[in-house]
Amino acid sequence: MVNELRREDNPSGEEENPFIKYASSMEPVGKVEGKVGHESGSDARHRVRIVSKRVRLCDADNLVGGCKHAIDALRIAGVIPEDDPTSISLEVSQEKVSSYSKEETWIEVTR
Repeated sequence: MVNELRREDNPSGEEENPFIKYASSMEPVGKVEGKVGHESGSDARHRVRIVSKRVRLCDADNLVGGCKHAIDALRIAGVIPEDDPTSISLEVSQEKVSSYSKEETWIEVTR
């Protein structure tokens, strides 16, 4: 039986890092940065990148605002310490896909 939850472009179930594959074509819609008593962009903060793949693209304010629950879940799960600008660097972007079955959201957290 074929697992119908697997994506069409990834039938083996092995995931590729979309941030490497699509790095040159994506530009963040929103970005939040802050300072923790040192240079902005330091390694002290976690970097959270969210890519929304959608049939119908969102307005920028809806896209960034719609990430609130995902970011709060990362904080509650202990993946990130806090969700304020001194703790994380947030990048949000979106990409158009051809069908609803290909819609998905990628979240990458690095430190």
